[in-house]
Amino acid sequence: MASGMISEGILIIASIIVAGLITGIVVSKVGTFEGYYTATTEAQKDKMLSKFEIIHVSQLNSTSVNAWVKNTGLTPIKGLGSSDLYFGPITSVDFVGYSTGTTPQWIFNGTSVDSVWSQGDTIQITIQDDSSLQSSTSYLVQLTISNGESDDYIFSVP
Repeated sequence: MASGMISEGILIIASIIVAGLITGIVVSKVGTFEGYYTATTEAQKDKMLSKFEIIHVSQLNSTSVNAWVKNTGLTPIKGLGSSDLYFGPITSVDFVGYSTGTTPQWIFNGTSVDSVWSQGDTIQITIQDDSSLQSSTSYLVQLTISNGESDDYIFSVP
């Protein structure tokens, strides 16, 4: 009878240890899932609150245009240097590098790439193409910021 109680005691202790191990594994996986969920939620929140609009584009000279872009979102936009710009006739739009030193290129006018683009602010972008803009041709300007939010604007050269 005493040996039966000892056997039951050993089994109870072993069961408690196994239950503790399983609980530890489950809790650590829940923590990992929570971290992933939090990061995903923050990224979605950032994208939802970050909005901007290309409000006007005009020809500057035979190879360049100015674009004015307004932050219409509910949050400041950071990392302007990580933005991507696409420009060209609608039938052949190409990626344009930021301040490459050779054309085609684009630059911020009066704004640093390290600047924070505050809510309601309008920034000016100059796009320099490597060929002359053609009259009676429709052109596309598309700006995409680092979180994937983008806007485009179609205009024609008179």
